[in-house]
Amino acid sequence: MYQVAIICPDNALATGITGVIDILNVANTINKKKIFSWYLVGVHDKQVITSQGLVLPCDKKLAELDKVDVMLWIGSQFRGHQKLWRDCQTYVPLAQHIKQLAQHSEHVIATCTSVSYLAVSGFLDSYQVTSSWWLKSFYQRYFPQLKVSQEKIYLQDGKVLTSGAAQSYFSMMVYFIAQTCGSELAEELSSWLAIPKLSVSQSSYMHVGAFELHQDERLLSLQNYIKAHLSQALTLNSLAKQLSVSERTLIRRFQKQVGLSPSHYVRLARLEKAKQLLRTTRMNINEVAWQVGYQDLGSFNRVFKDQYGQTLADYRQQFS
Repeated sequence: MYQVAIICPDNALATGITGVIDILNVANTINKKKIFSWYLVGVHDKQVITSQGLVLPCDKKLAELDKVDVMLWIGSQFRGHQKLWRDCQTYVPLAQHIKQLAQHSEHVIATCTSVSYLAVSGFLDSYQVTSSWWLKSFYQRYFPQLKVSQEKIYLQDGKVLTSGAAQSYFSMMVYFIAQTCGSELAEELSSWLAIPKLSVSQSSYMHVGAFELHQDERLLSLQNYIKAHLSQALTLNSLAKQLSVSERTLIRRFQKQVGLSPSHYVRLARLEKAKQLLRTTRMNINEVAWQVGYQDLGSFNRVFKDQYGQTLADYRQQFS
């Protein structure tokens, strides 16, 4: 039987805690023999206050935690890079303890923002991980040594299993159960709980608003300019002139603050605007393409499908 320590940071998503417990409990029920036991671990107190204000009693504090089979970290609600970094600092006094626990655990699992809390200990430095797609620039700035592949919904590297934003933990937990208990149990679990098989990429969930959480006012102004002029060429040279910097400086500034290249951000802004037009207007698809700066419909359709896994026509059909 696997003993699972569910580590609950302050401001955790309540569904992350209860959802994991539900999945483990249903797995036990399907198996007709208990294969998982669990208990809740508070980080600083023997309780956790979730992001909704729900107070849940915990069985232990993190400092009291001894060796466990499975160390499972729940994500907390994201409230900006600076707040997340301040939260990370509260784990520094526990860093050595966390690292030792992780080293001696059979499985280490972290979801969403909790990847950053675990990263404070240095344990993840030798592993490849994934995390929420909108934290790319956060990791580049605060954990540059970390090997992060944020395209993945979930990613296993040795005994470490990490997942992306919020509800991606459903797919991650099904994968974990398949690895530990067999694919037959995992398939039945997915059927009972109606957990869909997600794409292995987070790219279809990206939206430009999540890349505007930095404090660089001039860059924010440029991002607003881009969104207001999507039908124009928006070359690297024209954007650099708009900001009165060199092309190299613009690229470096974008990478630091946004976590994307300027061209990648422009492409996302165009695709997001196209989705809005497809949902809310009767423009034909050619008109939509022109409105967001694409003259070649075939090229635009390929870019759209690469990002979202469906054609422009298929996307519009969902809303007709």
